[in-house]
Amino acid sequence: MQEKKVIKAKKENGSRQRLWLVVLFIGITIALCMIYVVIPFLGSGGGMADTRPVPGDAARFDPVAGYAGVLDHAGTGAQLVGIDAYYVRSDGTMDLTATYSPAPHAEYNFMRELSEPPPNAPPIGAGGANTDPWYEPVEIELSKPGQWWSVSSSSGDYSYVNQGMMRDVNSAVNGLSSPVIEPPACSFADLWAIALTKDAPAEAVAIIEYDVEGYDFSISGLSINLEFGMDCKLKAED
Repeated sequence: MQEKKVIKAKKENGSRQRLWLVVLFIGITIALCMIYVVIPFLGSGGGMADTRPVPGDAARFDPVAGYAGVLDHAGTGAQLVGIDAYYVRSDGTMDLTATYSPAPHAEYNFMRELSEPPPNAPPIGAGGANTDPWYEPVEIELSKPGQWWSVSSSSGDYSYVNQGMMRDVNSAVNGLSSPVIEPPACSFADLWAIALTKDAPAEAVAIIEYDVEGYDFSISGLSINLEFGMDCKLKAED
């Protein structure tokens, strides 16, 4: 009889342990959903955090190979005007998970043409002719995933977890301040390969900027500043 009670007690104890494991698993799942799904979407007064995971491996993000994923986040009709990639390694990738400061990050700037002027657009002649198309500036910034950010605005305050790729839309503007350009066609690894022949240290990280003039390659603190054309070739030095 005593043996049956012991066996029964063991079974009940085992059932309770399994129940606690199930509860713990559900709790962890809910917490992860809150951090990576619900909280990034929360906002107040229309403010929202429009964030997505980095395209590909955040520890080896390729700003050129990952362009399609960035463009998708920018939205339909987005046209590129420039890219600034900070701290690109000699293999052409960035470690967005790095812990050093200033941290690696990349900024993509787009313009989206609006089908009609915004509601607050001034009439033609007020502050200028205002006859050019209206555009919506869109910035996509890639940085370290998992960081908490707090936002304060006139519409309210909110916090969110940046999944790594953040989309920010600014007020509409009349006309383009910078020309739109084609997607980057030059591998950053290829630019680095040329830079290595110009005494760039292989262990360094570079700032690479892409705009209508082509590619600007520099290493902060060193006298290395190279310019490449749209054809990926090094421009003649003055």
